[in-house]
Amino acid sequence: MFGLTFEKLFLVAVIAGFLLGPSRLPGYARKLAHGVRSLRDFVDTTRTEAEQEMGVKLRRSEWESIDLRQYDPRRIVRDALNEMDAQPSDALPEDAPFAEAVTVRPGQKYLVTGTSSHPKRILIASLPESDPRRIAAEVDPAKCESVVTVEKT
Repeated sequence: MFGLTFEKLFLVAVIAGFLLGPSRLPGYARKLAHGVRSLRDFVDTTRTEAEQEMGVKLRRSEWESIDLRQYDPRRIVRDALNEMDAQPSDALPEDAPFAEAVTVRPGQKYLVTGTSSHPKRILIASLPESDPRRIAAEVDPAKCESVVTVEKT
């Protein structure tokens, strides 16, 4: 309970004995016992009132069988992140540069990749010269129209 072991409680009792002295220690021990009893009575009356209001018996064995840690927000987030890591990533296929080249406009300076929450801007001029995304950005708009009309026929 609260990480207190018997040794720690014994040490606290010895220190209290020295601080309070032998004359006042029995009185404080009685007050502590009275406080523990009143706390126990409070818990019992609260439990009976809750049982009466809900109309259901609150059995300790049933409460202990329920894993309340499953409702811990930290655990929920950790499990969700682990599930995302376990799923195969939607990595771009090998022909991804060709698929992205379709979205590149002539004269575009940056290529935006990544997710919407973590976008990554790549300077098109930093791509290799043979990269289709760089070629698509360097195409002259006038030539682009002629290429489109040629492809349609």
